[in-house]
Amino acid sequence: MILLSCLGPLLANAQFNRRDTTREDSIKYRPLYKPSFRQVDRYGDPFSNYSGQSPLFLKDPKLMKLEVLPDTGRTYSIYERMGTVNFRSPSYMTFDEASRLQNQTILKDYWKNRSRALDGESAVSSRNLLPKLYVSPILDRIFGGSYVELIPRGFVTLDFGGQWQKIQNPSIPIRQQTNGGFEFDQQINLAVTGKVGEKLKITTNFDNNNSFDFQNQMKVEYTGFKEDILKKLEIGNVSLPLNNSLIQGAQNLFGIKAQLQFGKLFVTSIATTQRGKQSTINIAGSTNGASQGRPFEIVGSSYDENRHFFLGQFFRRNFEKWLGTLPQITSGINITRVEVYLLNRNNDTQTLRDVVGFMDLAEADSSVYRQNNYYSSLLPPASAASNGNNDLFAKLQGLSDKSSDGINAQLENLYPQGYVNGTDFEKITSARKLAITEFTYNKELGYITLQRKLQNDEALGVAYEYTYNGRSYKVGELTEDYSNRGEKDVVFLKLLRPRKIAVKDNFGKILPTWNLMMKNIYNLNVTQLQKDGFQLRVIYRDDATGKDLPQLQDGDYARTIQLIQAVGLDRLNPYNDPQPDGNFDYVEKATINSETGLIVFPYLEPFNKALRQLFAKEPNPNTQQALLQKYLYDTLYHTTKAEAELVATKNKFWITGAFKAGAGKDIIIQGFNISQGSVKVFAGGAPLREGVDYQVDYTFGKVTILNE
Repeated sequence: MILLSCLGPLLANAQFNRRDTTREDSIKYRPLYKPSFRQVDRYGDPFSNYSGQSPLFLKDPKLMKLEVLPDTGRTYSIYERMGTVNFRSPSYMTFDEASRLQNQTILKDYWKNRSRALDGESAVSSRNLLPKLYVSPILDRIFGGSYVELIPRGFVTLDFGGQWQKIQNPSIPIRQQTNGGFEFDQQINLAVTGKVGEKLKITTNFDNNNSFDFQNQMKVEYTGFKEDILKKLEIGNVSLPLNNSLIQGAQNLFGIKAQLQFGKLFVTSIATTQRGKQSTINIAGSTNGASQGRPFEIVGSSYDENRHFFLGQFFRRNFEKWLGTLPQITSGINITRVEVYLLNRNNDTQTLRDVVGFMDLAEADSSVYRQNNYYSSLLPPASAASNGNNDLFAKLQGLSDKSSDGINAQLENLYPQGYVNGTDFEKITSARKLAITEFTYNKELGYITLQRKLQNDEALGVAYEYTYNGRSYKVGELTEDYSNRGEKDVVFLKLLRPRKIAVKDNFGKILPTWNLMMKNIYNLNVTQLQKDGFQLRVIYRDDATGKDLPQLQDGDYARTIQLIQAVGLDRLNPYNDPQPDGNFDYVEKATINSETGLIVFPYLEPFNKALRQLFAKEPNPNTQQALLQKYLYDTLYHTTKAEAELVATKNKFWITGAFKAGAGKDIIIQGFNISQGSVKVFAGGAPLREGVDYQVDYTFGKVTILNE
């Protein structure tokens, strides 16, 4: 018992002593090495002497400024000042050393930005990456500073890739089962701001996606100090906003604008050219809201060219007869399907095909150009267009080689009298079939309207089917007719316009393809027309009197008939009875198309044939010849439009009037991409507030009234 009681305290003391030993060892730890770093101040300039970049070191205070000034000896003087006292001794650097140091700094910052971009940070910093360039101190008095600074902003994107697809469909030709192509897209958006001192500022911007040149702006702006006489001088794109009712301001100006102050007298002078035009639209109120009415004026030579084409000579020959019974169209025609082919200028390979269009395809004896070539049965002049009207289509089907490579030689030797490429036929390599949204066609009158005008080197070919007096007809080859042929075989179509626009042949005969282009349709450049409030007149501008005459002043009979009646646009009264009333006959799909804003004359040559019929009723033959020589404008239809416009003595007929193209809250402005802030709206002479009373869509030209 005594022994155990003695061992207990000994064990406890042993454990206590062991814990004390461990704690004593950790406290008595002595490191083998001590830090030897010592902060030393640099003695030279910060460009040639290394300084630590650790964030633990304090930066230089804001009171200490670093100045780098050039001199005439191509050297730079470096000053570090604390207020007006030199903190360190000045140092010097040659031009080559400064240039090399600047290139190193720019390259280092570039790779830093690239590294931040890879980490998900923005690669474009808000601060200027280009350093200021200090020049002669003499500029300080003129520009308020002796430095030049450039601040570029923007981006350049380049997308390049390819897309191909393969559709294994036995009903599709093998050539069309695999299609695709390269996709290339680029965008450049650049804005540069340059400053010379504090007074002179140059800004310019460029974007290749801009639709118009005036959207890429350039401006030089000089802003004086408070004590200067010249307050501001602007060169480039300027504006003149004026908030008064006597003198209105202007937008889209390019020139020079200066603002000066002589004591309490402020002077603003401007010398510019206006890149746009200003127009005013007056809208009368009604119980149903505001209805937009705007006048229009179209010269007689400005028909809508290269957009409207007859599908064949049969439809052109009967056009005036079918419209002679307005408001009914007694044609008996119902076109059920039209396929249109053009030169492929888009990245579209789904409907790609080599086609050949023929001028005399499906024409009867009286309408063909090469009448000695074809054999046909004795068809009447009014025979409907059909592939079987002559033996051309049958010969084409019997060709031994219909491939795109071997077709040319066979076509030129198809008839012994000759078959000319570019006149009798036109081959279109890689033609594209237009979508149904790219054109429209009149089912009863037999003509098509393209959404855009054809370019000078584009040929136009069609294939269609229709019914006439209960019988079905087909012209050209439709999709199902050539789907089982080889992918290299060409498709035979009706040629409406060749690549080279020609009016007459070498013998002075007008080519049939020239007559297929309609020259009696005029475009108002507006959509969604309204019959209510629509007015149209045909006038003659007399140089002798200087007045707009609704009827001619010469002739015993011609002076009693208004021109709108003479050209066939006034045959009905408001109740659609055949009695002229002096107003335009608003017959939808016949004399006007409200959706597209097209005016259609019932005469193929309104200022030629219509006037001939008017003058033929003159009792005196000498008067007839005098009227024909003075007023007849046949040059408009027998030459190109550009040549006809040069005949100023005959180009005196005008189509004038007014239309309404919207109602209620929306007001349509003729134009798009309108300058920001240039639209002003007044109600009863009081100006309205944009964003509160009205809202403007400057891109599409539409004003929406918010406060009724």
